[in-house]
Amino acid sequence: MSPKVYLRILQGGIIASSLIILCVFKDLLFPFITSKQLLFNIVMEFLFAIWLVFILRYPEYRPKKNFINYGLLFYFLAILISCLISVDFNLSFWGDAERMLGFFHLVHFLIFYFILITVFRTWKEWRLLFQSSVLIAVIVSFIGLFGADSYSTIGNTAYVSGYLIFNIYFVVLLFFRSPSKSLRWLYVLPLIPMLIEFKNMHTSGAIIGLTISFLLMLLLLGLSHVNKKIRQGSLVLFIVAVIIIIGLFSQINAPWFQNSFLKNLTSQKVTFQTRLISWKGAFADFHNHPILGTGFGNYAIIFDKYFDSKFYNYSTSDTYFDRAHNNLIDITSTTGLIGLFTYLSIFLAVLYYLWQEFKLNGGHSGGEDAGGLNNIEIIVIVSLLSAYFIQNLAIFDSFVTFIGLMTILGFVYWLDLRRNYSSLEEREPRIAIKSEGGEFAALFGFLLLAYLFTNHYNIKPWKMFVATIDGYSAISSGNLITGYGYYKDAFNGSPMERDARTTFINLVMANPTLFSNINADKTQEIFDYVISLAKSNVAYNPDDSMMQLQLAQLLDMVSRFNYKNLEKFNFYSGQAMQAIDASVEATPGRATIYFQKAQIQFMRAETDEAVATMKQGISLNPAYYEGYCRLTQMYLLIKDKKYDSDLDATINNCFDKGGLNSVTSENLLKSAVNYYSDVKDFNRAASVSERLASISQADPEAWYNLAQLYLVIGNDAKSEEAFQKALKLDPTLIKGWDEFKKTIQANRKVVK
Repeated sequence: MSPKVYLRILQGGIIASSLIILCVFKDLLFPFITSKQLLFNIVMEFLFAIWLVFILRYPEYRPKKNFINYGLLFYFLAILISCLISVDFNLSFWGDAERMLGFFHLVHFLIFYFILITVFRTWKEWRLLFQSSVLIAVIVSFIGLFGADSYSTIGNTAYVSGYLIFNIYFVVLLFFRSPSKSLRWLYVLPLIPMLIEFKNMHTSGAIIGLTISFLLMLLLLGLSHVNKKIRQGSLVLFIVAVIIIIGLFSQINAPWFQNSFLKNLTSQKVTFQTRLISWKGAFADFHNHPILGTGFGNYAIIFDKYFDSKFYNYSTSDTYFDRAHNNLIDITSTTGLIGLFTYLSIFLAVLYYLWQEFKLNGGHSGGEDAGGLNNIEIIVIVSLLSAYFIQNLAIFDSFVTFIGLMTILGFVYWLDLRRNYSSLEEREPRIAIKSEGGEFAALFGFLLLAYLFTNHYNIKPWKMFVATIDGYSAISSGNLITGYGYYKDAFNGSPMERDARTTFINLVMANPTLFSNINADKTQEIFDYVISLAKSNVAYNPDDSMMQLQLAQLLDMVSRFNYKNLEKFNFYSGQAMQAIDASVEATPGRATIYFQKAQIQFMRAETDEAVATMKQGISLNPAYYEGYCRLTQMYLLIKDKKYDSDLDATINNCFDKGGLNSVTSENLLKSAVNYYSDVKDFNRAASVSERLASISQADPEAWYNLAQLYLVIGNDAKSEEAFQKALKLDPTLIKGWDEFKKTIQANRKVVK
């Protein structure tokens, strides 16, 4: 085939791969992620086969020596080395379904980059690529603005923001590159939906990154533009914008500021505080793995090891971080200094080539002449990379940002190639295909290898994820046996089974009643199988606290099913204790793991040990209500007088420290109402009864008891309101109400 045919096939493949951003196949596990990455892998592997034949047949098209290429290759080599020494090789190399950021998947972006720099060789071709990307970004924005999900086809607001940053700047590049001064303003149109969608994402890091990058662009234009009026105008806009921003944030303590979105752009934001706790752990662990890190993608190990239960003061959800939510910290902690330096070398290379281009185009000039326009282009690229870099200080890369990053790196490569291509010396290649016969044989062979490779490493996981959703749907509908069959079929030896196994394990634990209609032998078979899956996940990394916790909870559940068989109960319960101890060891600062351990001990009738473990967990964060609530429930079930002296303070801490609006256990709330009524603390009894009625809306007894308590504490209006709700649910309650009301009112007169 001629070079032109190869170029058109590969260019078409690269442009078509951008369409993958629109793909969401709901029959896959984590569809917003797996749909894109698996399909992208398949496309890149086939394009890679064609690209190899192309550069072997036509050596003059091979990528040239370039520092960006070296930086990327060394960075990926650093990742690979970190995989080999990783605490969890499977996670480092293959990643998980929720992120798909293992080395195997990332290397496909490297393939994308090398194909890109090989086949896009003129501005006309780059313009088509940028226009295609912007068009897709506009479609993504419209789907987000008018579709069911604001995060469109991407599935995460932070990912959408990062994706739009690249495409907003692609529009700016196209604007300045347009030869027509009048038609260039049409490029403003796609900015409108993209900026609206960007605003709707409310992603703090991206907003800060884009804002600073715009300020930087104004400053650089003000310092370098050839036109004095534009130069002065840019500087004035920059100064005014900075003054406005300083003025706004000087009011940080004002009520209006605290009630506005601006608060989320400060360190007061809850997610910033939780990330700060996470980052402190990364710094504390750094000396243990300074050179190669813990292994790419294994940040969760560090996060758990140094977890501080003060985290619960800010959030009781999302308490497991598998990423640092700071790209530099994540790279440094998981790939070490080698990973960090090789990563930064990529951007140093970019700045080097942009500086060379800047000097060549007249140094400090930017404007309407050819060199000046090129320098404006350089300012745009620098501003884009600054936005990307800043927003990544609060997040991490994803599929869509990797596509954008590789595209802009390829464009900078092209700028340097365009300038230096004529001076490049062509050497006789050592390896090349000389004949058409050899070319077609190589093409057939490489495509066959691509097919076999993608079938095993992409199609097989795809089928596994589909079967996982089938199994999940069946079990969620109450068909345990059918779902069990789907899951057994799903596990086909794919290296990415971890998350699929986890969904099955969680389903079994969440639906124990489904086993009531299954015979004992089949129940035991399913239990044994699910336990084997949980142990397989633990085997990847025995220091994974989450997997150990899941195994412990599963074994504890199975032990309860066998409570009539003491031998089996002790067998499973003993294993549960081993797993929970391993989980505690992996994350000694996480209070909730101690609460889980105490629950297992309590079921084993190790009452004193359970109470001691609960108190140990509470001591990690005495301000956190959950431990007190669990200990209260334990005390109320034990009914041992030796704990009575501690019960009053414990139950008060449960509800006074935040449990009142968070507890969902009806049994605990009912017991608490009875306890407070017995000790004649009717105000607290009424408060807890309010919570009980709010989550038991259809229970007439809950409303009736609340009405009684309101009456006792003298709130007659609320008492009547609660009684009317109870009466609607159960008209027979009218019989005793008038008599109770008269008794309470008579007691009030006596007191007076």
